[in-house]
Amino acid sequence: MALACAYKRVAVVGTGGYAGLFVRALAQTGHFDLVRAVTQPTQPADRAKRERLHSLRGLGAEVVVYEEATADAFRQAFTGIDVVVSGVGIAGVAGQIAMIDGAILAGVRWFIPSEFGVPPYKSVWMPFDSPLAAKATVGHHLQENARRAGLAYTIIYTGLALDYIDPQSIGLKPESGTATLVGRGGTPVSFTAVDDVVRLVVDIVRRPSEMQNRTVRYAGSTAMMRTLVKLVTSGDRGEHVRIVSIDEAKARFCELARKQDVRAFQIYARVLLEEGLGQVNRGCEPLDNGLFPGIVPEPVSATLARLMAAAEPVRIAQMAGPAAHRSQTGVSVTAGLGRFRRADAALLGTESP
Repeated sequence: MALACAYKRVAVVGTGGYAGLFVRALAQTGHFDLVRAVTQPTQPADRAKRERLHSLRGLGAEVVVYEEATADAFRQAFTGIDVVVSGVGIAGVAGQIAMIDGAILAGVRWFIPSEFGVPPYKSVWMPFDSPLAAKATVGHHLQENARRAGLAYTIIYTGLALDYIDPQSIGLKPESGTATLVGRGGTPVSFTAVDDVVRLVVDIVRRPSEMQNRTVRYAGSTAMMRTLVKLVTSGDRGEHVRIVSIDEAKARFCELARKQDVRAFQIYARVLLEEGLGQVNRGCEPLDNGLFPGIVPEPVSATLARLMAAAEPVRIAQMAGPAAHRSQTGVSVTAGLGRFRRADAALLGTESP
């Protein structure tokens, strides 16, 4: 218990997305002597960020700015801090090496990297390394180098948060009641809603003696993509569903990747989900949900219902306009996915999966 009481000064890197939610939730607990938001300079036109920082300061959070993403800059930003929680987005994952080195220099005792998604499993279907491969590099640096230097770590995987990502990025379109499905959609995917991810992180930070030097795998629920497709399209018939074969998706990905088209990442993600890489315990690792009995997670079906309710006005407006294009497939989502003629498939030339 004495160890837990010693961790009273926490810094979060970032103020947007998950990072801002972490700062807010940590400050509101009243448990910590200091909650610090570590951020890059605010651009003059970034009114939203200025308002966000004002709100966080109003909760009692301290704001520290770093100019360059170097170990020395992070050393200065982390001075006097016990725990660092990184909330950077996927583009900033590799930059956490400098954060970790800066944390070591500053005498930080515990570092939690920005994971909060899926583990960096390797794909055997796709021709390139996953954009998430940097996670493996960061994890190795923490486990092999930082730990020897006295910096503890906790890696947290929570799967996908439908209310954080754009559902369309994985093929779900609540606004139109349509969906795109790569493959048969029968592979399990891990989901955890945003509020539950935030509760989990706050609970972990408050329990250092139990949570240090380990990987936490948490899934609010596990579901198959074809189940979510049925919910979005209000049935199991294929008239609202584009079905794309794995081979076609791979070919389309390679075409877009050569052009450096950002849509390639969406196709990549959908193929990886069908391959099973969206499950936080694909390797049969045990889930750690039982360590957090105080969290009653929202099922992904309920999360999707919330998103669909919010999108209902948009959907009604679309229905009042020109008729939406419908796929030519008549395949049932639950009975026969993947059995379709190439000519009736996803029309990849006009719309990416």
